[in-house]
Amino acid sequence: MLTNQAAKEIVLGSLGIHRPIESIDRALDTLHLFQIDSVNVFARAHLMPAFSRVGAYPLQDFEEKAFGAGNAPSYREYWAHCAALIKPEDWELFEFRRNEYRSRDRVKEVLSPKHKLAGWVRAELKNNGPMTIAQFEHDANKRTGNWWGWSEVKTILERLHFAGEVVSAGRTNFSRLYALPEQVELPRLGITESEQKLELMRRSAKALGIATEGELADYFRFYKTEARPYIRQLLQSGELVEVRVEGWSEAGYALPETLENPSGLDYSRPLRLFNPFDPLTWHRDRTRRIFDFDYMIEIYTPEPKRKYGYYTLPILYRDQLVGRVDLKHERKSGSLLVQSLWQEQWVTKTLEKEMAPHLHAELELAMQWIGAEKLIPPSRGNWTL
Repeated sequence: MLTNQAAKEIVLGSLGIHRPIESIDRALDTLHLFQIDSVNVFARAHLMPAFSRVGAYPLQDFEEKAFGAGNAPSYREYWAHCAALIKPEDWELFEFRRNEYRSRDRVKEVLSPKHKLAGWVRAELKNNGPMTIAQFEHDANKRTGNWWGWSEVKTILERLHFAGEVVSAGRTNFSRLYALPEQVELPRLGITESEQKLELMRRSAKALGIATEGELADYFRFYKTEARPYIRQLLQSGELVEVRVEGWSEAGYALPETLENPSGLDYSRPLRLFNPFDPLTWHRDRTRRIFDFDYMIEIYTPEPKRKYGYYTLPILYRDQLVGRVDLKHERKSGSLLVQSLWQEQWVTKTLEKEMAPHLHAELELAMQWIGAEKLIPPSRGNWTL
């Protein structure tokens, strides 16, 4: 039986944390996806996993790789966990998912030759090449409300995107460039649906280090019942082994090489900030079980009822989640505003003093990364700068 401490160190190492990861590409190789989110109060979610692992990389480099910045992007977008960036060679691993979407009534409707508006949308892309939603000139391209009030054209494009009949050719000012598949290079591996799912289970196990059945399934958004036969197949072949971990009520699963070749973590950058949509913290029950850290996003919580802040980032010190910080990039004034800063109740004064210079260093690094010029200390919380 593994101790929870040993499991925790394996998890951190497998996720590329406290490891020598020196590039955005290497971070994506390790995690297999960067989840996309539009909230930009500090930095968009897809930018953060590489920052947490690499440090203050040039944001323009990410823009070029992920969205093109005037050229063809290096990465592709698809519904891997949620909306996510993936390597182009991983595109075919999700063909089974596109087939599932094609079988749904709402998608079959827009795939029908009788659907005039969908036909018009495809013709526009064929004639004009990749287009943003704003470039479709049609009366049906008007928003129907606030927030996610998509127009009819946008709804059609998204359904076609789920089905792979329309793909992303990058983004302009974070607005997706829709394209036909033949207008974008998409490598084909020629593998079956079962092979696709089996490979995704392998990747889940490799990224997570040690995980329960449900956590392996969740990484690429499978139902547990859908993932179970592939987990069993990997167990039977010896590619996966069952592991018992102290304090876990369920069995864990890991790749044998993960357990056979553990290596020490590098604490040269001991304190790091993480995004709510990082694989370290996106599965809240897992985060609570491994790190004893109760975390939630309070974006949708009315402001008077928020405990910590609008969009707090978990703070990792060495191998412990020790607190959270609510950051805001005030772009006009060139400031990084620490709106609130909280440490966990168990943090001692000795530990707080030990972490202080590392917290300052990480916030300075974050400020440098986003291009802010000054740091504004927190006005709320139980942790002072």
